[in-house]
Amino acid sequence: MFAAGAIVLLARESGKLNDLGRFVVVLVPAVVLYLVALGDFERPRDAHARPWQSVLMVLAIPLSVLALAEFLRWVGLSNPSQLVLAAVFAVTALLAGFAAWQTRTAYCALLAGLALLLTWLALWSAVLHHPSADADRWLLIAAALLLLGAAGRLARAGAIGAGETATVGAISAVAAGVIGVILGAVSAAVHRITPILSQAASSRVVSSSALDSPHARTLPHPGVSPGLSIGHIGGLQHFGWDLYLLVVSAALIWIGARARVRGLGYVGGFGLLAFLVSVGAQITRLEAGHPSSSSIVGWPLALLVLGFAGLAAPALLARDDS
Repeated sequence: MFAAGAIVLLARESGKLNDLGRFVVVLVPAVVLYLVALGDFERPRDAHARPWQSVLMVLAIPLSVLALAEFLRWVGLSNPSQLVLAAVFAVTALLAGFAAWQTRTAYCALLAGLALLLTWLALWSAVLHHPSADADRWLLIAAALLLLGAAGRLARAGAIGAGETATVGAISAVAAGVIGVILGAVSAAVHRITPILSQAASSRVVSSSALDSPHARTLPHPGVSPGLSIGHIGGLQHFGWDLYLLVVSAALIWIGARARVRGLGYVGGFGLLAFLVSVGAQITRLEAGHPSSSSIVGWPLALLVLGFAGLAAPALLARDDS
């Protein structure tokens, strides 16, 4: 209620409060909830967080991000650069990481991992000056490898947040494959809408010409051409990224089941759903302007064969459960 009251006050009094007032409105509850959630510094390090600590800390961290945004507005950085955004996310990661270490709150480790991922992307966006979608994909893959490696070290050390850090790495890995599905769907939609817009524009020209002269001939519309397109889009989906999405998603589901980390299974399931959308809707064909195919050759046949082989494997390779 305290956090909700601050947000409602910020929304209602936004026209009356100056920038400093807005900053104070969100800073006070963020600091109060964070300090209360930290609890007793003298308690044993191996003691897990109490439920109320987890709840207060998960509220305090997003409020801290909002407070940092209002601080930037107060100091005159209403349109911050990528480096400033990277600094904001880095501070958020430090706050969440310290909270996870001090209170042993697993959710804070998840927030710290997400903040680190955003820091990584914002930092490289500043270095590469707004990289392309293809570059973003490889940045996400690199971040996934780093986060999964960090999760492995945390797991070996018995530290809190290993599963949550691995979940953020999984999100980054799956996002690298999902980018193409989204961009490919947009490109496919443009390919489908373009002929309709061209035909409608030509019809309007014909109608207007017919009013001027009964013998007027069809004229092309000056603003729309049959070859209208959105140009070359980087990061489109193709077979390699579909295969990547399938392999990574299946691996995450398998690892999540073996390690009993539900976050990996959830992210892998979402990636598998994105793969099904991509190959089921045939994004790779539609984005190139080709019609969809009804042939069983390709992904349908490959998936059926692999699935049957997986079902038959236990009968051929019996495992000794002893």
